[in-house]
Amino acid sequence: MLAPLFWQKIVVMILPLIVGGILHMLVVRFDHFSFLKIPLHLQALGANKTWRGVVVMPLLTVLGMWPAEVLDALWNTGLLTGHSMLGLGLALGLGYVISELPNSYVKRRMGIKPGETSERFPWLFSFLDQTDSAVGCIIVYALFGIGDGALWTVLFFFGAIVHVVVNLILWACGLRRQPL
Repeated sequence: MLAPLFWQKIVVMILPLIVGGILHMLVVRFDHFSFLKIPLHLQALGANKTWRGVVVMPLLTVLGMWPAEVLDALWNTGLLTGHSMLGLGLALGLGYVISELPNSYVKRRMGIKPGETSERFPWLFSFLDQTDSAVGCIIVYALFGIGDGALWTVLFFFGAIVHVVVNLILWACGLRRQPL
């Protein structure tokens, strides 16, 4: 069994992304900043990958750094010590958004419409939909020298579970059109 400090570190690492993701879903649901709702590349990525996500998600992830920083200090995990919360938050939000693009590109090439899943490979694409952003965020943490292989591995799988749970909660609250 993993020590409590290990799980506290996981919470500190994932919290900015949960906060940023939930706030981003509110922005999308209530169509705030609609002037940024311009597809990055309609044909290659579909209508759901927009400049709004590229601009807004990093900024909202910065807001999620505040509770993470508080918990980091309270639990004395030392993960965020010496790092710029602005820089790390922006990088995490951008890493989250950018790492979703290859999956969208492949799905468009396969003829899968934005917001839908593959009929041929539903489990594969469902798994990719829940984990692609985790890969981008783990790369950011690695570049910032935060964490290690054990933390990143657990963050990958635990992040996927948290992603599913948060999506289901947002769907139940009417903030998402589809549960996953």
